[in-house]
Amino acid sequence: MPSDFSTIGFDIQTPEDFVAVAEQVATQAHAVPAKGGHYLRWIGGSGEEVWLQVDESGDFVGMNPHFKGKSLVRVGLQARVAREDDTDLDGRFLGWADPEQDKPESGAYPLVFDAPDAATYSGLELPVIVEAQIAAFAHEISSYDSPDAYSASQESQQVKFASRSFFPADMFRPDDAATEPPDAMALFTGHVIEADVRKNSMTGQPFFWALVDSLGGRYDVVIDRTLLPQVPSAGGVLSGLFWLSGRVTSFPKRKRSWLGKILRGTG
Repeated sequence: MPSDFSTIGFDIQTPEDFVAVAEQVATQAHAVPAKGGHYLRWIGGSGEEVWLQVDESGDFVGMNPHFKGKSLVRVGLQARVAREDDTDLDGRFLGWADPEQDKPESGAYPLVFDAPDAATYSGLELPVIVEAQIAAFAHEISSYDSPDAYSASQESQQVKFASRSFFPADMFRPDDAATEPPDAMALFTGHVIEADVRKNSMTGQPFFWALVDSLGGRYDVVIDRTLLPQVPSAGGVLSGLFWLSGRVTSFPKRKRSWLGKILRGTG
């Protein structure tokens, strides 16, 4: 069964494997200051990332994967979402994708994403519109050679989904009960803009990557090779269930006070 770590080339099967990866990453990572401690960020040569969490006492308290790619999604951030078992350095955001101009409470659909560097945004006032790079880690996935092939696969379905569509996974739970707090999971479909085989620079393990144009934005999709027989084709369609990990890449400009404007004008 693939994990979010194996999706980017880390074969972690046991707690001992987890600790071994953390120790190896720590020797090559750089520190990122944050409220409640700091992160140790390791960036591989193919976009794979690991974020270690170190609390204010200097103790290692967690580790999360991420993937740095070409994704770009405008998001109207609404709220921070906390879980009972979160560390001080964990965090996720609830927001709306592709909001209308200056209306962060609007958008194409709601989404939730985990942020590996959540504690670095402690001063960010919500609601606010930002740009985010969001990586979708495949838990289940299907690949189609073309939009026509995808449409043909929908013919026997009572409910047909467009080849660019996005739904929070909570909408499809059998008991119709939403998860509280909401999961950073989504069911989405999109067109493959580009794709290739990547290799984890620490382990040498290959994995698949695709830039996917879906409703409301472009997402980096990373895939454990056991889920697909070959790398997706540009021009094709990917559809599946994904865990979302995102980082805010563009922040709103702060408005200067009236006094600041006057002082700037006299300089």
